[in-house]
Amino acid sequence: MKRRAPLLLLLPALASCATAGGSFKQVAFQAPSQPDPELRSYLSEVSRLGVLSTTNIEPLKEMDIEKVMGRLAEATARGLGSLPEKTIVTQDEIRWNCKDLRFDSTGALAPESRLALREQLALDALVLVELKSLKAEITPMSPGPYGGMTGQPGLDLSVNLQVALLNLRTGETWTHRGEPQRNWQPIQMQLFGDDKAERQLLQALARPLKQFLSRLAPPPSKQVRHFDLGAR
Repeated sequence: MKRRAPLLLLLPALASCATAGGSFKQVAFQAPSQPDPELRSYLSEVSRLGVLSTTNIEPLKEMDIEKVMGRLAEATARGLGSLPEKTIVTQDEIRWNCKDLRFDSTGALAPESRLALREQLALDALVLVELKSLKAEITPMSPGPYGGMTGQPGLDLSVNLQVALLNLRTGETWTHRGEPQRNWQPIQMQLFGDDKAERQLLQALARPLKQFLSRLAPPPSKQVRHFDLGAR
């Protein structure tokens, strides 16, 4: 009676036969990622998703808050672009087509606004980015690059950003309230159109926005598949 070859010796031989001649090829590709399970119900039957940013904070001499919120809305729309089978409607398009509506923090989610967004733009859902609070204070000193303090004046920013996902058909709303953020940087001369204060505010707002987008529209994930090139 013949002795059977040990299984551990047969497996490499079988694998060698399967790949002989290069009939199989390993291919890596980017695949869309699904939203957080908690948020999927809010996106049920949603094909058109709009983006708006708003704040009731008074303009500051040191920075153009309206411009910063516009850039934040653009970044949100780009981030939502990874959602599969969704059309993203930008803030500019919404405001252009709904000129008569008041899209501030009190009017953006009012019943008449929701109805207009559904009827005029056929939106199914809305992402509302709202700057709830902002405190800007000029300090006589600022943090140094290697720790400690320097004698250079600094701009100390404290911000609170809230992002809401609203299903315009069901009325369900999910709100992400991030922790208040603080950003402290040296003040530099505003020369040659430098918008350092605006960029500092964007940096402070970036973290809570990324936290929201990582749950609603996570970046594509890398996947690997083996394809049989010899299959007919």
